[in-house]
Amino acid sequence: MTAYHHFRSLCRVALPPLRSAWREWLSEDAPVIGYMLKVLLACLLAMWLSLRFELDQPRTAMLTVAIVMQSRSGMVFAKSYYRLIGTLVGVIVSFILVALFAQERIPFLLYMALWIGLCTAGSMIYRNHQSYAFVLAGYTLCIVGLPATLAPGQTFNIGITRISEILIGLFSATLVSDLIFPQRMWNMMLTSVRRRFSDFSDLLRTAAVNPATVRTPEAVSEPALLRFIGDIFRLETFRASAVMENDASRQNRLHLSQMNNEFMQVSTSFHAFEQLLKRQSRHGRPDIGAALLGIYRKLADSVSLDGRSAHNEQEALQISRQLSGYRKRFAQIAADARSELAHTLSDRDRIELDTGIELLERLSDELYTYAKTYSAFAAPKDRKPTTSLNQQAPQQEMHFDTLAVALAGLRGALALAILSAVWILTDWRSGIEAITLGVITSTLFATSPSPGHTVKQFFIGAVLGTILAYFCNFHWLTQAQGFLLLAIAVSPGIMLAAWLTTRPSTAVVGSGMFMVYLMHIGFNSTYSANPVTFMNDAIADLLAVLLSGVLFSLIDLSNSRWSKLRTAQSLRRLVVSACRDALPFRRARLESAARDLVQRAGSAQRIAEEQDQLIVDWLLSTLEIGHAVIALREYLQEVHDSIVPPPMLKCLDAIANLYDDPTPAHRQDAISSIDLAMQHLSTDAMRLVLMQSTRHKLMTMLHFIHSALLDEESVLSVNAIKRLENR
Repeated sequence: MTAYHHFRSLCRVALPPLRSAWREWLSEDAPVIGYMLKVLLACLLAMWLSLRFELDQPRTAMLTVAIVMQSRSGMVFAKSYYRLIGTLVGVIVSFILVALFAQERIPFLLYMALWIGLCTAGSMIYRNHQSYAFVLAGYTLCIVGLPATLAPGQTFNIGITRISEILIGLFSATLVSDLIFPQRMWNMMLTSVRRRFSDFSDLLRTAAVNPATVRTPEAVSEPALLRFIGDIFRLETFRASAVMENDASRQNRLHLSQMNNEFMQVSTSFHAFEQLLKRQSRHGRPDIGAALLGIYRKLADSVSLDGRSAHNEQEALQISRQLSGYRKRFAQIAADARSELAHTLSDRDRIELDTGIELLERLSDELYTYAKTYSAFAAPKDRKPTTSLNQQAPQQEMHFDTLAVALAGLRGALALAILSAVWILTDWRSGIEAITLGVITSTLFATSPSPGHTVKQFFIGAVLGTILAYFCNFHWLTQAQGFLLLAIAVSPGIMLAAWLTTRPSTAVVGSGMFMVYLMHIGFNSTYSANPVTFMNDAIADLLAVLLSGVLFSLIDLSNSRWSKLRTAQSLRRLVVSACRDALPFRRARLESAARDLVQRAGSAQRIAEEQDQLIVDWLLSTLEIGHAVIALREYLQEVHDSIVPPPMLKCLDAIANLYDDPTPAHRQDAISSIDLAMQHLSTDAMRLVLMQSTRHKLMTMLHFIHSALLDEESVLSVNAIKRLENR
């Protein structure tokens, strides 16, 4: 054998693993390295521009780059936009307060505390980058307003200089992000949408292939549904950021929002069907459960392509066609199932079977709509469905605990008050530094699911940033001559912090390191590091972060039992609203409100904790019963006879009382009311008055609610209610 043949054999053996390793490196490591280089390049560009324009603090421009830089261009644009808005508002308020109270330090600080409290509360109410804009508007007052109290004549210059430095940072970040290997939000959104459709299809198929999983106390969909909650809000964040990226993202904005709402509905319907199967397997007839599973398996087959889920929009189009065919055959499939059991069913068994069929029909309709909307992304631009102004997709609504918002505002104001008092009483030279970082950390992390843990990670980053800044200031910068050596001196800290921010487990550590490192970097227009000032400022920073941690441990109630019970109560009130408020209290509103409450409480990420499991249980109950109640009220709108409403209204009122005050007596009253309503619908008078289809829908929905209330493993069981009363 020649050397050439040996070489070819060696290539055949060695090349496949090398290609695999190369692809893995390109998909995992290359984006991280690219991001780190882009952060470094943008920081150095901001530093160079600031030095060329002879601005006072180039580090402010570099810090702006570190804050707004993201892996995707659209997120950089969005965060830059809101950082500019927050800065402008903060500077304007600084001008006003300095103009009114320049010589009165105490009134100035009181109004400043009030402003920061309001901004912190605003950051709790709004999401994503809007929340950040509120935080920024608050702490900009510390950066601009406090120095101005010492030199009121310099207020305008301080404000304008800060705006200029931030503009340079924003310009550098957006320029580098959009020109150097740009990563588009649209691609990330499509990946998320595809993965979610595929994961949900897998979930449907798993439940059909292994029905035993739905009979366990922890239904197969529960952890998946909680994961989908995070996906829904993550996609909303992507959508909001992508609007500023390109025309394609703007054109698909409403389309994505519509699809998000459709997904919430179909995932809830699947959970409701799963719960029905679970209850039926425990207490019902096995042949009825088998019949329902038979119908369901045909639905699961319709979301499969050669035994797998769809991976892209084109395959989703095939799925939507298969689902369309299933829906056309559904009436015959359901009739066959009924006829096979017809001679053995009692009235109660028949309504049990019909309720399951009704839910399956709703699930298939919603799944078809969802698949059709998703597959429309594959359609040519001129054939895509358009959403008119009168048919806009439901917007994600905000739902929050007003007391939690008020406490967050109080915490931000207290941080300012305590640090200001120390600053004034001790004439602390680094007081402004401490106030600024204390306000930042006590307001910025208010929306974190675990603020205490987040502050701890930030503190670790602050310590690392201080150490790096020390070496940079007193060992590397002293050797720097010219811009190139200056860039080399500051680069290690920037690269290390940027790398930490790319890893979810160390992202907050990286942020703390970035912020403290750049705040203490020792040059402005010239080298200006002083060991005494550096140590004073470093101690002030660490004390400020520690104070924030203490305030979060004292005032933050997000992890307390009391807070969990308030969130559970807010969830229950959604069902009360669904029963009593005037329609339309549509499903989209209920979905959005319930999921937003759980997302803000952070319980979806802490399902293993007992107190968070309580919230998850109430979320699932709220969605299950809330949807059924809304459907029931919508069916009632088809009734035009005055005889029907009173029992039904009494039934709705009893359900509202149960969710308003869950006690065994209210539970029994609700069950009895539903029994009476079903008996009323079964009378001969009602058979004559009501259309068969309307009466059938009302009966199945009442039966579904009745079964859910009787479920002894639900959060409404007698034992669960007693445990709730004893908390």
